[in-house]
Amino acid sequence: MTVEHGPSRDALDGSGAWVEAELRYLHRALQNLVSNAMRHAESRVRISYQVGAQRCRLDVEDDGPGVPEEAWERIFTPFLRLDDSRTRASGGHGLGLSIVRRITYWHSGRAQISRSEALGGACFTLIWPRKQA
Repeated sequence: MTVEHGPSRDALDGSGAWVEAELRYLHRALQNLVSNAMRHAESRVRISYQVGAQRCRLDVEDDGPGVPEEAWERIFTPFLRLDDSRTRASGGHGLGLSIVRRITYWHSGRAQISRSEALGGACFTLIWPRKQA
């Protein structure tokens, strides 16, 4: 499995990469997204970020099968698992993405999913203000 990481091409605006956030919570959100991506990827996971003057953005993409567009909003629902063949013993409790969304909400941001243009699988994006109120 290849895991790529680094800033996006247009990531830094020259003012540094400092952001105001609760480190342990953002760590948990990133950990949840990366472990999901690695579980569903064929062979590649890409992590990229952008730190702008006003907002931060983090993308976790994979080359797996992706998520059907009709499930994009409900995939963040607690206890939801799209694949019924996965049991709690092998696939968790279905809380990871709801935790990600809640953490992003606490940071006055949003969590969303789309199709990865680069890798073809899922792309989970977190966007939040660089400075917290």
